[in-house]
Amino acid sequence: MLLGNIKRDYDVIIAGAGPAGLECAYQLDNSGLTVLLIEKNKIIGPKTCAGGLTYQVRGFDFPEDRTRSFSHQQIFLKNKKYEITLVNPLKTITRLDLGQHLLNRIKNSGNIKILTDTSVSAIEKNKITTNKGIFHFKYLVGADGSNSTVRRHLGLKPEVTFGFYYEIPNVTGKCIWYLNFDLLNSGYIWVFPHKEHTNIGIFFNPVHLSSKKAREILNKYLTDNHYEFSEDGFKAAPENHSYSGCVFNNIFLSGDAAGLASKATGEGISFALISGREIGKKILNPDYKMAELKRILTLKKRQERFLKIFEMSPRLQRLLFRIFVNLLKTKWFQSYIGN
Repeated sequence: MLLGNIKRDYDVIIAGAGPAGLECAYQLDNSGLTVLLIEKNKIIGPKTCAGGLTYQVRGFDFPEDRTRSFSHQQIFLKNKKYEITLVNPLKTITRLDLGQHLLNRIKNSGNIKILTDTSVSAIEKNKITTNKGIFHFKYLVGADGSNSTVRRHLGLKPEVTFGFYYEIPNVTGKCIWYLNFDLLNSGYIWVFPHKEHTNIGIFFNPVHLSSKKAREILNKYLTDNHYEFSEDGFKAAPENHSYSGCVFNNIFLSGDAAGLASKATGEGISFALISGREIGKKILNPDYKMAELKRILTLKKRQERFLKIFEMSPRLQRLLFRIFVNLLKTKWFQSYIGN
């Protein structure tokens, strides 16, 4: 379609076609509302991400042939190993596969227009300026990640943690978490097997650990464990955990743009999907109470409360961790903490 033929006025504009934006658009499919979904990248899906899905995404449909599932987790505190069995398995999926799966649900929609390679440069009352011109909206949804333009327009600053990782060509069969309080403070190294590679990375807070040191630690872990990796395959991304709200009159924030990533675990996909779904429902029904959003906010606060206890008690971290792991072996605590 020629760009000049694209309409300029929409009921809803969604900035960002990640999980939050795509799920929000899906809720608005066949609703009678005109929707414009814009994405800054040329291809929808790829993003620097570990690709872990906790049981919070139950109720969402994922392609079984592109996911792996892990009930058994190995947690290492230095050289001591703990075995955990999850009642609800952790799943892994690449962001390309996830994005394309979510996109396929709406790409033939009659009321949703999708524009890729489209970046937002300015936001004013009821209009956005992009590299493809000006568009007007009644509702605007910011699903544009940690460095959200919509969030900045609202005057909200992000607070970020970081994830660094490599995609290792050999496919492993174990889901591993490695902790070392002396080296990583409250961060961790993860090993997430996917269908065609293994994602191995480090999650850390830049307040406690520099990016340079984090990368050195990750590289050493890979070398010590005889993983083949190339520096060309290194990837990094911030995650915004500073939540200040989702609803701002006719502007909404979802996923990382809203600060919904967990500061404690780095979990972001499930919170993004749920917030996108909740915002879509809220747009359709202004009286909708967004109970699922409240639920995941409660989980996020619980996780971050435990993190704060760990960080405030450095001398007791090992003892607290042993207590935490023993609790994590129980069904009720897995549900309480969100896996």
